[in-house]
Amino acid sequence: MNLSRSLRLCRRLQAAAAAAQPMAAGAASPPFSSSSRPISEQTRRSMVRFTASRFSTTSNSSKDLGDGRPPANTPLPDAAEQAEPTLLERSNKNFLERLYDKYSLSQQTNRILMAESFLQAATSQASDPRWFGPGRIGRDFRSYQALLTMHIWFLHKRLINDNEDPHRAALIQEELFDIFWTDSSNRMRAHGVNEWLINKNLKTVQQYTFMHLFHYDHCYTGELLEEPKYRLEELKNLVKTHILLLSPDDETALNLHDDHAERIAWYIETQYQNIVHDMPDDFYRKARIAWVDLPSFEKMVDGNTGKELPEQPINPEDVLPKGWAKNIANDGTYYYWNIDTREAQWEHPAEGNKA
Repeated sequence: MNLSRSLRLCRRLQAAAAAAQPMAAGAASPPFSSSSRPISEQTRRSMVRFTASRFSTTSNSSKDLGDGRPPANTPLPDAAEQAEPTLLERSNKNFLERLYDKYSLSQQTNRILMAESFLQAATSQASDPRWFGPGRIGRDFRSYQALLTMHIWFLHKRLINDNEDPHRAALIQEELFDIFWTDSSNRMRAHGVNEWLINKNLKTVQQYTFMHLFHYDHCYTGELLEEPKYRLEELKNLVKTHILLLSPDDETALNLHDDHAERIAWYIETQYQNIVHDMPDDFYRKARIAWVDLPSFEKMVDGNTGKELPEQPINPEDVLPKGWAKNIANDGTYYYWNIDTREAQWEHPAEGNKA
């Protein structure tokens, strides 16, 4: 376990122990927020219940990292999608069993480690250098946030489909989103956002992330779930809007990236089948995520001219030696750690160089 994960685990176990004391004394409910969780309990609950559409689509004006308003072609929830039962509503555990799941130190440790492993798996896939070289996806905050959001959504849907222990899955999902927002805050610091503006910008990031997540849900519910042809078209619209960040009014750019968006849309289709339906339960319960490989970005075609687009190379700085991973500290500083030896260093590891 790396240093950042160890510190987060210690803080959360301490918070859980403190929260259990007022419960024993008969308090109505324990505190959920701490200094490491800058959002309210009401906001946090809305994060993990977005599939039931119980959140507001309104927002403040534009800020540093994007304007939180839903894109023009983002679908709004309909009555059928709002009626979907949540994980907690599907659980048949009694009150004492739920208390044990939530406040037992062993259970909390297990779900924190599982959520951390899920986030690490999503981060690893979203950080593949092929996205940013041949894949032509931007290196800005919002583009990477969109890639990470996509892979978080796959894992979220697998948790939603957990019929063996929906209550535990709901707690893991809540933990996963908690550390996702912490990671988002750390990356904002890495992009130079002033500490005083982190919480303000985080709310904006949460708003457009919710709309991105809901757009995926829309593609896999209702009529679109039964119509693969129309679902693929809606996925292409999603990719153009949330990942490629194209304006719905820029027809030239939309046509230019049509082949590009279709390849990523097929990746979403394949990955959804892989994670939600095909991944063995044993792998899922051990947080061993086997992703489908990235789509090929070779010989992409300009939708306006029909000509082949020039290929873009992978940036050598994005390539890490085998066994190395890139992570981010709470102050927004990136570091590198060796998965096998568990050693960490600040410098980019050269090929064959040991920590």
